[in-house]
Amino acid sequence: MRRMVMLVVALIMLFGTSAAKYNSMDVEGKIYCPCGCGEILINCHCDTAVQTRSEIGKELLEGKTPEEIINKYVTLYGSSILVNQEKENIKSASKKNPQDMLPFYIIGIAITGFIAYNLGKSKRGGGKGGKRKSKEEKWEL
Repeated sequence: MRRMVMLVVALIMLFGTSAAKYNSMDVEGKIYCPCGCGEILINCHCDTAVQTRSEIGKELLEGKTPEEIINKYVTLYGSSILVNQEKENIKSASKKNPQDMLPFYIIGIAITGFIAYNLGKSKRGGGKGGKRKSKEEKWEL
């Protein structure tokens, strides 16, 4: 009996792994979610994405290749469902580390402060070419 169970487990492992030559992530990372949210299917968690993932998994188990599945979705939704990898790389890079921009923010604030200080200084009369008024001159009507 024990040998029979081991044989069944071995057969399931052998045929279960050979049936799924491709991973569903081969497809999910290359198309957008069909609901129109703009997320890549692999990152989306809406009901449509869950349903689409299960369909993709079934089709892969049936023996379809990722290219055939992607072509099916392109036929259904058009070429706009395909992920533009270069654009997505730029988006994900900008989301990863906003701290990378910190030096530019600090420099921008310093330059703005310098300009504001010098403009304020010249308006008070203490800057170039200005003559400082005395208290009596300021209060004249």
